[in-house]
Amino acid sequence: MLQTSYLVVGKGHIGLATAVYLSNQGCDVYLFSRRSSIVAQTRIIHSIGSVSPGNHLVAACSNNINELATLNGGKLPLNVLICCRGQDIESYARILAEYVNPQMNVLIFCASRFAGRVFCQVLQRWGIAKEQLPAVADVNNTPFVSRSNTDNEVRISTLTHKFFVAAQNRTMTNRIVRAYQAVFSNLWAATSVLEINLNKVNDIIHLPLLLVSLARWESGEDYNLYHNLGPRTIGLIDHLDRDRLAVGEALGVFNLIDIKSHYQIAYGTTGSSLEQHMQQVGAYSSTTLYNPHHRYLVEDLPYGCFPLQVLARLAGVETPFLDSCITIGNKFLDIPLKWTAEFLELDRHQLSQLNDHHPTKNS
Repeated sequence: MLQTSYLVVGKGHIGLATAVYLSNQGCDVYLFSRRSSIVAQTRIIHSIGSVSPGNHLVAACSNNINELATLNGGKLPLNVLICCRGQDIESYARILAEYVNPQMNVLIFCASRFAGRVFCQVLQRWGIAKEQLPAVADVNNTPFVSRSNTDNEVRISTLTHKFFVAAQNRTMTNRIVRAYQAVFSNLWAATSVLEINLNKVNDIIHLPLLLVSLARWESGEDYNLYHNLGPRTIGLIDHLDRDRLAVGEALGVFNLIDIKSHYQIAYGTTGSSLEQHMQQVGAYSSTTLYNPHHRYLVEDLPYGCFPLQVLARLAGVETPFLDSCITIGNKFLDIPLKWTAEFLELDRHQLSQLNDHHPTKNS
């Protein structure tokens, strides 16, 4: 039976866009935000983009998860979409732990590598047995390009052509696909969790661009880091991407997509050079930095590049450019890089298990 009730966790632009997109398809959407929200009072989200424009009603919005469960008969919807940054995934797992059950299908829209693994680890630390975990899936990309304007307004400019998903095993991946493909026609199954996490490339794109403009970033200037990109700057992204692909090859993940293929598959871009592909992503024209704690650094370095370096160390592969980016970036962040191999509970044997191929009908 098709489930038409969904819980969206997180009210950033991806959370708002997800709520709008599901509401537009006639689904009952429960929206959880840890902060108070005008949506809780009006239950209306304004969408002004070309995708799903108009005013969209949610069933409820609250910063109290117990309140949302009460409104839904004492439990949460079986389909849960978490839209957050890496630094938030542990707290959301603790918030949801009381209501988690094995029938749930959790889809995590998070640019950080191994967000799904961390989510499951926290649940287990809160006493949920491994066999009682829900299906928890990472994605390599978001289903749309969006941007929030205010607390209750979002712009969805376009759908991505494809985004890929993988859960703990083949059975759970198939279940996630069945649960969500009816509402996300651009969702496809990946062959393994390791493939998904190696194919996340936000950090690969963002960090080099930010590092070459650190003086502007540090001054708090409001600027667009995609403007006037020269071939040498774009070449830095390519160098970092080569390190990513080398890690995948060393770990036996041979079907990774390079950065140009990412743009082609996700956004339908064309061209022979990375520069040509990047120039065709319209969303970049309005991407400005003004906050010294912007996610391009405070998320993409500790929760993206650093876990990639962890994989490189486990694989025994040298990643000189990745190492340089982390060293320089961390001098500006000056925060602990805690997603270590020990924290992620990863070793070579576990990595081989994460790379077990489980093709589905969409592979």
